[in-house]
Amino acid sequence: MNVLCPVSVGTIFLSVYAANNEKPIDVKVEVKPVCPMLVHKSAYEGPCRPGAVSPEEERESHKKHCDRFVESVKENLKEEAVMLEPISLEFNEDYKISENQWKKLEADLSKTDLILLSGYCRAYGFKRYKKPMALVSHGVGNVDIAAYLRNNGVEGYAPYDWDELNNLISLMRVRKAVRQTKILVVTNRPGGLPTYGVKSVILGDTLEKKFGVDCKYVSFENFFEEMDRVARSESEKKKASKITDKLINNADKVHMNTDYIKNDVDFYLTVKSLMGKYNCNGFTIDCFEICPTKIPAEREFLPCLTHSLLKDEGYPSACEMDLNAFLAMALEMYIAKKSVFMGNPGFDKEKNLVHINHAEPGLKMKGLPTSDLPYGLSNFTKSGWGTTIKYDFASDKGEKVTLARFNPAGTKLVVSKGEITGGSSGLDEIGCSTRVSIRVPNAIEFFHEQANTGHHLAVVYGDYTQELKGLGDLMDFELVEIG
Repeated sequence: MNVLCPVSVGTIFLSVYAANNEKPIDVKVEVKPVCPMLVHKSAYEGPCRPGAVSPEEERESHKKHCDRFVESVKENLKEEAVMLEPISLEFNEDYKISENQWKKLEADLSKTDLILLSGYCRAYGFKRYKKPMALVSHGVGNVDIAAYLRNNGVEGYAPYDWDELNNLISLMRVRKAVRQTKILVVTNRPGGLPTYGVKSVILGDTLEKKFGVDCKYVSFENFFEEMDRVARSESEKKKASKITDKLINNADKVHMNTDYIKNDVDFYLTVKSLMGKYNCNGFTIDCFEICPTKIPAEREFLPCLTHSLLKDEGYPSACEMDLNAFLAMALEMYIAKKSVFMGNPGFDKEKNLVHINHAEPGLKMKGLPTSDLPYGLSNFTKSGWGTTIKYDFASDKGEKVTLARFNPAGTKLVVSKGEITGGSSGLDEIGCSTRVSIRVPNAIEFFHEQANTGHHLAVVYGDYTQELKGLGDLMDFELVEIG
C-alpha cells in the first residue's frame, strides 16, 4: 500500500489479524467485455448492409472494433472494477448464437458481475444467464437492450458515457459487498429477536432474503468459552499486550487502568477469533441483553472498544444488535471507505440540530487509509472499567456528514445531510458521553420520521446522499431524504 503516513493503531490490528478472505469493503466488480460479431454467410448488399463484404473482411473489421473496445475498457474503467478476459460472440444473419459460442461466456460466468457489450446485439439469449448487462452509448442500441432485459426480469443498463458506467460500477461494488457480509451476532435469543432495548430492528431473515446478508448467532456460553481460551493462550496474550500498549502509547490522554484496557482487548480478540472461525466480516452484540447480567461486571469489559477497532479495520460493527443501523452503516462504510459513528439522537427543532451521543467513535472516520485521529481512552463505568475511545467532534466544526437508518422492514432508508456545529469528547464523563451536534435541514421532520425507523443513526463524514439514492434504485429500497 503506497500510503505515506505514520503507523496507526488500525494498521497494527490489520497486521495482527490478517483476514483469510477479502473484506467486503475491498471487493471489486468483475466486468466481462463481450464483443458481438455479426458475420454474414456470404458477400451481398442489403438495405442494412452497404457494400458486398466477404465474411472474412467482416470478421476482420469486427476484430479491429473489438480490439479498440477492449483498449477503451482498460483506459476508462476505474479501480473499483476488474476486467475479465474479453470474448467475441460470433453469429450470422439468423441472429442465433451457437452453444459453442455461449460456452466462451460461461467459462467466467460464476465470477462475472457485469457483462459489458461492445455494441448493439440481440439480447434474447443473454437473459437466460440473469447477469447484469450494459452497453455504453448515446442511445438506440443500449436503451433497446436495457428495456428488453428489464422487461424480462434481468438487469439492463444504458449508461450514456464512461462516467455513468463507472458510477454504476461503484454502486454495484457496494451491493456486492453487502451480499458478501456475514454478521457475528452474540445473543442468547436465536433468530435475533429484539430485547427491550432496541425493538425496531430488522430481523436476520429479512436481511438475508432482501439483501443477502447472513447472520451467525453465537450464544453467550460459547462466546465466553472462547474468551477464556483467548485469555489463557500465550500467543493471544502477546497480541493483547501489543495492542494494549499501542492504544495507550498513541493516545493523547489515558484515564484508565491498563488491566481494564487489556480486558476489552481480550474481548476484541475473541470477536476476531470467532469471526475467523465462522467466516464473518461484521459484528454486533445485544448490549441490553448482556448488560443486566453479572457477566460484564465479573469480567470487567464492555464491547465499545471492539466496535471502534473493527470499524477502523473496515468491518461494520453495531451496538445493541441494531441491524437497522448496521445495514445503514455498512452502506456508508462500503461507499466512503471510512469508519462510521453510530449513536442515540436528540433533536432541537428550533435550531434544526441533531445531537448524537455514544461511546464508539472510530479513528478512521476521515478515511481508512488516513492517519489515526487524535483520541483519548476513558472508562465507561464508575468503577473504572469499560474502555471507550474518546474523540472531540468539536474540532470538526463545519464538516459535512450524512446520517442514515433503515426501517424495520428494510424497505426504506431515512437519510439527511448535515453539518457539524460542535461536540464533546466526554473524556471526563462516564457512559455514552462522546457527542456530536449536527445541523440538518429539518430536525422536526427527522424526529417524526424516526417513528417509522427507530432511533440509532449511522453518521459518515461527507455527503453521500446521491450515492445512497442510487443504491436504493439498485437494491430495491426507498430513500426518504429529510428536507
